[in-house]
Amino acid sequence: MRKFLFPIPLQNSTKTFTSSLSLFSTFLSPSVHQPNEFYLTHQQLPQQTSQVYEFDSVQYRSFIDRAYWTKRIHKLCAIDANVDEALRLLDELRLQGYHPDSLNLSSIVHALCDARRFSEAHQRFLLAVSSHSTVPDERTCNVLIARLLRGGTPEETLRVISALFCQKPSLTRDAHQLFVDMRKRGHAPNVVSYTTLIDGYCGVGEVREAEKLFDEMSECGVIANALTYSALIRGVLRKRDIEHGKQLIGKLWSVMLAEEDELVNNAAFCNVINCLCREGLFHEVFNIAEDMPQGKSVACGFVYAQMIDSLCQFGRYNGSARIVYMMRKRGFNPSLVAYNAIVHGLVKEGDCFRAYQLLEEGIQFGYLPSEFTYKLLVESLCHVNDLVKAKEVVNVISLCC
Repeated sequence: MRKFLFPIPLQNSTKTFTSSLSLFSTFLSPSVHQPNEFYLTHQQLPQQTSQVYEFDSVQYRSFIDRAYWTKRIHKLCAIDANVDEALRLLDELRLQGYHPDSLNLSSIVHALCDARRFSEAHQRFLLAVSSHSTVPDERTCNVLIARLLRGGTPEETLRVISALFCQKPSLTRDAHQLFVDMRKRGHAPNVVSYTTLIDGYCGVGEVREAEKLFDEMSECGVIANALTYSALIRGVLRKRDIEHGKQLIGKLWSVMLAEEDELVNNAAFCNVINCLCREGLFHEVFNIAEDMPQGKSVACGFVYAQMIDSLCQFGRYNGSARIVYMMRKRGFNPSLVAYNAIVHGLVKEGDCFRAYQLLEEGIQFGYLPSEFTYKLLVESLCHVNDLVKAKEVVNVISLCC
């Protein structure tokens, strides 16, 4: 046990006694180092190899000092060209409660582009915008988009722009102004420009402006393709104008039959199915699966796969199983990955008996559940005390493996 020595008051002096107590409390203060404690001076710190003792580490400098960390991240990215270290530091700061701002995002994106890591730059920019965590101002957005376009992947950049339209409605107005300036200077916008702007207006809920642009296309001699219709359908359905949406979907099928580009048709079909599921119009999806109004404009296998994927995304696993029943009736088998997603989703929702039934049916075309789905199904069957089915699942997996 450590003994603390402190002056003893002499002659009952109140002043001396108070000073002694003050000295004693100061001696016990945690901010004062004890004589036997290990203590590093400022001169000794640079000699240590551990990052714990660096004065610019997170342990020694508060994450609240945003100006310091912004400069440090910028230095790592722009001067040192060490974007990996900047990302590591940013992750460490996040654990301490630091929220990256647009300056941090700009530094990271520029550094990733300089390192020719355009795909990662797109992903990080898209994640920051979609998660509402960091949305730069218009000027910064324009600069970053210009950098991303140098990667030669316009599809990825278009996804970033679409996300920006949703988060910053003013960008749609700016894009429309640029649209008008193009025409004044003799540059005729094409179907891609119109479709992008229509999608932006629908994304921010300004369907009337989107419809005006849609009508303007025909007046200017620009023929709307399937993607243009799907973009407008998205906005109309979001406004809950179901009847108008159905009319546009009917026109879409006719446009898709005349479209020569299979990729455009596939993308448009994906958009429509996702929109119907997002708005809860699942019965319309089943009607499309029954009637197949798109004809041969989209491959049947792709049609069923997209329906299964969209229904699973919105938690309609029984609906996905219904699509599987339809496609198997017509001679198509689902992919093993999609089928496993349905079985897994049913188990997670507590419908282990339906999942067991699908397992039995899936074995006929070579399906075996993943290890995680298999364990989850066995545990769920045991949880409801159906040990017979649980043993059958174990036996089936043992025989197949």
